[in-house]
Amino acid sequence: MTETGQNQTKLIPKPGEEDFRALRRKSGYYVDKTQYLKPLFSGRRDRLLLLRPRRFGKTLTMSTLRYFLEMNYQNPGDTSAQQELFRGLKVTEDREFCDLHMGRYPVVSLTLKGVDGVAFEDAYDRLARTISRLAESFIWLDGPQLTEKEHVSLNRLADYDFLKQPSARGNAEGALVFLCTLLRKRFGDKYLPVLLIDEYDVPLQKAAVGGYYEQMSKVIGSLLGDAIKTNSGISNVILTGCLRATKEGIFTGLNNLNVDTVLTRRNSLCTAIGFTPEEVRTMLEYYGFGDLYEKARSWYDGYSIGEHDLFCPWDVSCYVDALCDCENPRGLDPEPYWNNTSNTPVITEHMPHLSPEDSDRMQELIAGRSIEAEMDEGMSYGTLRLHNLSSRQFWNILLYTGYLTLAERGTGRVHKLRIPNEEIRWCFKENISDYYEGKDQSPYGLLAKKLIDQLLSADSIHAAESLQSLLAGFVSIRDNATRAPHENFYHGFLSGLFAAAEQNIRDYKSQAESGRGYADITFKSRARTEAVVIEIKYAKDSSTDLTALANSALAQIEEKGYAKALLSNTKIRRVVECGIAFHGRDCDVTCRELQP
Repeated sequence: MTETGQNQTKLIPKPGEEDFRALRRKSGYYVDKTQYLKPLFSGRRDRLLLLRPRRFGKTLTMSTLRYFLEMNYQNPGDTSAQQELFRGLKVTEDREFCDLHMGRYPVVSLTLKGVDGVAFEDAYDRLARTISRLAESFIWLDGPQLTEKEHVSLNRLADYDFLKQPSARGNAEGALVFLCTLLRKRFGDKYLPVLLIDEYDVPLQKAAVGGYYEQMSKVIGSLLGDAIKTNSGISNVILTGCLRATKEGIFTGLNNLNVDTVLTRRNSLCTAIGFTPEEVRTMLEYYGFGDLYEKARSWYDGYSIGEHDLFCPWDVSCYVDALCDCENPRGLDPEPYWNNTSNTPVITEHMPHLSPEDSDRMQELIAGRSIEAEMDEGMSYGTLRLHNLSSRQFWNILLYTGYLTLAERGTGRVHKLRIPNEEIRWCFKENISDYYEGKDQSPYGLLAKKLIDQLLSADSIHAAESLQSLLAGFVSIRDNATRAPHENFYHGFLSGLFAAAEQNIRDYKSQAESGRGYADITFKSRARTEAVVIEIKYAKDSSTDLTALANSALAQIEEKGYAKALLSNTKIRRVVECGIAFHGRDCDVTCRELQP
């Protein structure tokens, strides 16, 4: 640990600070991980994929590497900036490593964590902006040494307005190889460039969930694929992420890729990312909270990587920050900081599809026990599409994103997993366990959950079958023998149905103003990324064509703009319009999916 600056006041940590230089210059506390720069960069790892859970410090690690390796482009060989920035840190104790690598490389550093959107066009727009900013930082490479074609290509890459056009995607996809080629041309083979790609898999994950996976996987595969091959003219490539994408074409034909995951047995990098118990204890003592170590340990410790227990750095930093800002820190309970930043839709949206055996596993985990599950370190992000995960893939995601950790290493691919700590146990209870509790376990509730899932999937045929089963089992012909409008009866029936499965939906509304009128029923998925709008019709005569009547309900939704009003919410990725026609215990359902 080191203190930066000469102030007598102990500055509190900066949760979320991901720039190493800013952290060293402005913050009061830095957990020194620089001794791991050598195993990260040197040896056989000239192509390294480092996979760790969310909020574990991957971005800060990559930033540290960049500032250590990147040369002074105006005066190659001058390492005075690095000497000052890394003064007193552990890496400087290895003079041979520093002499060989400190400030010796052109570095192309790119983070893809912000490349997402509700549609491919939105995500690509963000990618274009990211690449144009990167190219702009290398615009100094322009000059008489470049060919006319190279001059044009570099300036086009730096031009966001050009790069965002669909016709320019080929330019974007070749950006990394092109920039590295220019750097090699400027500095020669003596200074081969280094490529650092942070959170390489975020665009793939977001695309899989958003429904534009094929388009984005092609772009990311082209952007990274050629750049990380050994014949690319790049000395070292380091990528970070959560999951290894095996079928996206990124790592095809790359035989020397070193992959370091939460299941990797080697010890040299297992504590490179994440805080050790001793590091957390020292940090708490530094700020006068050493007596709160056990409380912090029970909430934030427990991640097992390479047979070492680790804390999540984000949680510890946020906790110390809160303690320093609290008038009564001993009375402050830890909070689930990690849960507030995690991507729960991938988890909660798949809950209806888990098998009874997986449901039992969930209960075992929440009870504090471990479960056995088969792990696959090479799953494709194409399987992450909502409602399309297998049991094995589901448990893989929980492990690699940080919801679970290794309890006991098994033989082959089957390992024992557990919940790491109290924070994640709280996360399970908040986001998952309620799904299995209460009235929605009754036959009525179970059928209701099934219907909700079918409506969210726009599955008209099976939704009609489920609804008819519910009508047959729970609706008496005499129940609708009332003077009130029959639509009101069926409206009430559906309201009770959705109330029975309230843990599976969010923002249920009846007769809510939407568009140019009032939709009968609207609700959203648990993740609030999908919505359903329902219009109800009643047939007075048994000879009425219920399908035609349901279609007229659908037409009303379209005419009144109910669904389009919901799509104005930027968090909503898709809306299912649903017309339902009733007569007695009979019904028909017509669904149509509407996307932005």
